[in-house]
Amino acid sequence: MAEAPSWFGEVERAAWDRFRAEIPWLTEADRVLVEVASTLRARLATDPAMSVNAIAQLRMCLSAMGATPADRSRVDIPQNDDDPLTCYFN
Repeated sequence: MAEAPSWFGEVERAAWDRFRAEIPWLTEADRVLVEVASTLRARLATDPAMSVNAIAQLRMCLSAMGATPADRSRVDIPQNDDDPLTCYFN
């Protein structure tokens, strides 16, 4: 997935980067969903009184991205084949 949108602030950009690290199977096709999730995550980090509805929306985004344990079990996670010995031992 590409870099965060240029209109993101510092907190939203940090949330975007965390999602890129935590959910590596996301692609450019998931961009709008990650924008929404990053905005909500940034809001959660800066607003201790974030509404229950907004938290529920963030949870729904996480589920759609395969970022919860139950949803992750249904994601086909690409394997990192950087190790040249993988072809001999797997």
